[in-house]
Amino acid sequence: MNSDAALHQKTDKAGWGMVVRNWQGKVLGAWAVPNTSCSNPKLEEAIALRIAMLVAKQQGWRRMEFEIDCMQVVNGINREEDDVIISTVASNIRKLKSNFGECCFTFIRRINNFVSHTLAKMAINLKGSAEWK
Repeated sequence: MNSDAALHQKTDKAGWGMVVRNWQGKVLGAWAVPNTSCSNPKLEEAIALRIAMLVAKQQGWRRMEFEIDCMQVVNGINREEDDVIISTVASNIRKLKSNFGECCFTFIRRINNFVSHTLAKMAINLKGSAEWK
């Protein structure tokens, strides 16, 4: 599952985008979620990851690889380093990890995270969440 966050500082809004594929690359679903405020980009990335995990948990998926394009968030979670900006969300992510039989967090480059990034940018202008299956 890929997730990403987009911020629009002038309107103080953020959006989160997620897309999930099975092991064969087939898209199983996509989500665009708006937020009526925006904060630090790293924190928004961590929140997008947490929301992706909640979606995966709700769907009952047990073997997950979460890919995001923010290396600082991935390193902070994997190394269990306390980053003041994302510490509360990172702690919640680590707790959510126990809901999955297999779960890992991987950094990918922005170009490989294009779909979730596009969904996140689109979400900024939405009034409510959008879901595609």
